[in-house]
Order: sequence, then structure tokens, then C-alpha cells
Amino acid sequence: MSDPFLPALRIAGRRIGENAPVYIIAEAGVAHFGDPGKADALVDLAAEAGANAFKTQAFKTDRLISRILPEWRERLRPKEVGPDFLARMRERCQRRGIAFLCTAHDDVALDWVMDLDPPAFKIGSGERGNLPLLEKIARLGKPVILSTGMHEESHLAAALAAMQRGGCRELALLHCVTSYPTPSEQVNLRRLQTLGRLFPGPVGYSDHTEGHQAALAAVAFGASLIEKHITLDFNGPNAQDWKVSCGPDDFAHFVASIRKVEKMLGSSDLLIQPCEKPALDWAIKSLVAETNLAAGTVLEEGLLVAKRPGHGISPAEMSKIVGRRLSVPLAADTPLDWDMLA
Repeated sequence: MSDPFLPALRIAGRRIGENAPVYIIAEAGVAHFGDPGKADALVDLAAEAGANAFKTQAFKTDRLISRILPEWRERLRPKEVGPDFLARMRERCQRRGIAFLCTAHDDVALDWVMDLDPPAFKIGSGERGNLPLLEKIARLGKPVILSTGMHEESHLAAALAAMQRGGCRELALLHCVTSYPTPSEQVNLRRLQTLGRLFPGPVGYSDHTEGHQAALAAVAFGASLIEKHITLDFNGPNAQDWKVSCGPDDFAHFVASIRKVEKMLGSSDLLIQPCEKPALDWAIKSLVAETNLAAGTVLEEGLLVAKRPGHGISPAEMSKIVGRRLSVPLAADTPLDWDMLA
């Protein structure tokens, strides 16, 4: 029986999976603070840096947070935006040539996002155990990206089962630690390998650390997707994302660094690289005469040593040389060649 999930998926025409370029998501979240001008600037930042997708978040505060958490309601309500605001961001993304994604945190917001017809759906880590929502999104027939912060193996198994019940085949998982910022010793990038063993589709990393190192290391571990927060404002009150965000001064560098690391990954084949070929002459050793040797000398190991350059007979051939006779004189430090042997 074939696996229910595909090894690769496509978002807005871009293939995501093994041997494909890393898919970079600029997670703006609610860093627009309800300001259309900031929303435009965030889209522009993502597009100009070379990210593949811009992502925001949508919610109705009263649908997302219970009355027993009034401080969280107060904190999030000013950042709540409606469907018109989201549509405006999507249109900006279309003009800038970048995919628009949006995480819906409740059923009302999901209706808004569905109306925008995004190329994929993103499910946040906070939906752990919210299997009806996962199954509903799976039934929408679009690729899905699922963050796995706060998920143990049993939670992941339940989530995958819900996605399978909903008929989702194009699914990607993101390793994530739901802490802003995540301490270095708790990033646990080796979870990428575990996710790869448990799941056949693309696996990536949603970064909640300060700086760039964790995301770059995740690419080296084989992450197919990278999600990084972006912002225009730092040290803002009632906000946490800025602590783990790139901004106008460094997001382009972040994207360029990922592209450089993925180039460095190269091929797993044991082949000599084109740039190494000149070194075959100067770095490799050949058999040379230890002292001046007369024609007719019977060669022994003590008469030959391995020295650079490498355009003579390899030391690996020593057993084929011992006992052979020189047909010509061989000066000290001169590489031995096959046509010098009788």
C-alpha cells in the first residue's frame, strides 16, 4: 500500500521537497499592528529579500481566546484585522510576485482565508489536538504546512491521521519550538531527522531563535522549508515576535545566506570537483628518486620516495615498481614514469 503523503508538494508552482531549493517563508504574523502601510512594507521586505512566500495571521479575538484570559484578549485585539485587510495584503503579494499565505487561528478566520483562495494552508503549532480543524483544512484540497511545536510523537501521529482522513496528500511538517526566543540548548535540530523518519513528505524548520544560525544549520540538516519572522519594529510593547525576527537591515542577508548554504550542500557523490583538478598536480605525490640512479638500477622501496608533484607514478603503484629495472638514468627528485622502466 502506498504512503498517503507525497514526498514533495507544490505551492504556487514551486516544488518543495528533496533536491528542490529551500522554500523560504517570511512570517510577518501580526507585525503590521493593523496598519496598512506597515503591511505593505512587510510584503515589500519579503519580496525584495527574495523570500518565496509572505505569511500573516488571522483571528477573531473573541473566537480565539476565552474570557478567562482577559490580558491576552487585550493584547491581541489591537492586532486583529478583517477580511478586507487580508485581501489587501494578498493583492500586494500578487503585485510583488510572492505567494500569500495566512494562518487562520479560528473558524471565522478560516472562512476569510478560504475566500482568498491561497495556494496552501498553514496550520500553527497551537492547533495540537484540534483534530476537527485539521481534518477540515485537509478536505480543502490544497497543500498544507503543519508546525509541530509542542508535539510529542503521539500528537504528531494523531495529526497525521486527521490529515489522512481529510484526504490531504500534499503535506509538509515544520519542526518548531514554541518559545520566543528559543534557548539555543532547546532548539533540538535533530528533531528534523526524527520527523524525516516518521513522515515521508517535506520537512522544514520554523525558527524562533535570535539570529540566523539555527535556520542555516537546519538547511544543512536537510530542511526543505524555512520560516522566519520579519518585522519593522523592535522593542515593541505587548509583542514577542520581534525578539526572533529579521528586519529591513538583515532579512535579505538571511535569505542570501540560506541560498549560499544550500549551494554548499551540493552532491553526495564521491567525485573530484572541477575546482580540485588543478590540485591533482601540485597536492598529490608521485614516486621520485631518492638519489641519482643509473640506468639499469633495479628499483627497491628505499630508492624511491613519495613527493609532490602528482604527475608521475602514484605511490599506490609501489608494489608494481619494485624489482623493475631503469632503462634510463633517473636524477634525484625526478618523478618516475612508466616509460623509464625496462
